[in-house]
Amino acid sequence: MKKGCRLKYLVFLIGIITFWIIGFEVKADEPLVIVIDPGHGGENLGGQYEEYTEKEINPIVARAMKEELEKYEGVTVYLTHEEDVDMSIKDRAAFAKEKNADFLFCLHFNMSVKHDLFGAEVWVPAAGEFYSKGYAFAEIQMQEFTDLGLYSRGIKTRLNDKDQNYYGILRYCTQEGIPSVLIEHCHLDHASDQPFYQNDEEKLKEFGRLDATAVAKYFRLKSEELGVDYSNYPVSEIKIPSGIVRPDETEPELCRIEVDAVNEETGEAAVTIKARDADSYILYYSYSVNGGNSYSDLQIWPRPEAWNRSQEENKVTIPLPFDQGIELRVCVYNGFDKWSESNIVNIEPIADPQRLADELEKAQEEAMKKKQESYEEIVYEDVKEPKLSPIPVLVAVICLLLCMVLISFILAGRIALLLKSKKRR
Repeated sequence: MKKGCRLKYLVFLIGIITFWIIGFEVKADEPLVIVIDPGHGGENLGGQYEEYTEKEINPIVARAMKEELEKYEGVTVYLTHEEDVDMSIKDRAAFAKEKNADFLFCLHFNMSVKHDLFGAEVWVPAAGEFYSKGYAFAEIQMQEFTDLGLYSRGIKTRLNDKDQNYYGILRYCTQEGIPSVLIEHCHLDHASDQPFYQNDEEKLKEFGRLDATAVAKYFRLKSEELGVDYSNYPVSEIKIPSGIVRPDETEPELCRIEVDAVNEETGEAAVTIKARDADSYILYYSYSVNGGNSYSDLQIWPRPEAWNRSQEENKVTIPLPFDQGIELRVCVYNGFDKWSESNIVNIEPIADPQRLADELEKAQEEAMKKKQESYEEIVYEDVKEPKLSPIPVLVAVICLLLCMVLISFILAGRIALLLKSKKRR
C-alpha cells in the first residue's frame, strides 16, 4: 500500500472513531425519555366499581408518577394524553415513537369476572429484547408492590390467536421499537386490595410515586432533591429468549390434602396441602366442605422466598360446619389462574357444642319445671282438699253418745234425790 493511501486510510479511520466518540457523548448527554400512558379515557371508561372509574383514577397515578420522575436528573417525561379524551392504543404507541421514548409505562387497575381475584401484576412483551427489558423492570416494580403490602400475581405474558402480544399497547410499542410494560396496580373489586386506593386520593398518588421509584431504580437514576442515588442499583440481566415466551396453560400437577387433626370443640380441621406447579408457581388455594360443589374465597398461598416462588407444603386450619357429614376438598391455582382439585377426605359429623349446651340447658329447665309442678300438686292435695277417715268419726260419735247417756243417768239420779228430800220436808 502506498504511503499516500495509508495516510488517507488512517485519517478516515480516525474520523470514524472521532465521529463515534462524539456521537456516543451526544447520546450520553441526551435526556432519558419516559412516556406514561394513563389507561382508557373519553368514552372508554375502563373498570368501574362503586364510585371508582378507571379512566378517572389512572390519570391521578400518572400525574404523580410524572411529577416524581421529573425530580430525577436527566429525565424528560411525557403523558400520552393529559385530557379526558379518546385515544387509540395505536396512537399512544405512535406518540411514544414520536418522542423517541426509551420506555413506555401503561397504567391500569384491574377487575375480575367473578370479583374473586386480588393482587398486582405486570404484563410484559412476549419476545426478544422487549421481553428481557420488560421483565427486568417488572421485577423491580413487583418488589415495590410487595413492599407496599400488595399480593403479587406475578410477571406475565399473554398472546392472542395470532401468537402476538394480546395487549395492544405492548403489541404496537413492540412494532414501533419501544420497550413497554402494562402495570395492573390492584383489583378495584376485591376487599383485600381496596384499602390501597379507596377513600384517599393520596393513596393513588402513592402508587404513582412507587411507579416512579421503580423506573428510577431500573434506569439507575439519582436525585439531589429526593436525596437518593440508584446509580449502583442491581438490575437483573434477563436473557433474551430465542422464541416466544408463552404463558403457562397447564394446571398444577400436584394437589393433595391430608387431615392431621379435627378439633371438635372449635369445629376446625388442621390440614396439610401439598401442591406444585413446575411451570410457574402456586398463587391461591380455596377449600370445599361438600366435595367440590362450592368453594371458599381464594386464600393466599405462602411464598417464603420471593413473589415467584411457592413452597410445596402448606399447613392450614379450615373451619368445618357442625352436625353434617363433610367431604373436604381443596383447589389450588397457579400464577396464570389454572387450577387443580385435590382428593376428597370424608369427616364424620361434628356435634355442635353450642347446640349440645342449649339442649342440656333446656332439659334441665324442663326437669325443674316438672319437679315444681309435682310439688305444687302435693301441697294442693294436702291443704286444700283434706280427706277424713270414717272410723275415727264413728268412734268419736259413739263416745259422745255414751257420755250423753252417762250424764243423763247422773242427772236423773240427782233429780230423784232432790224430789225425795223435798217430800220429807
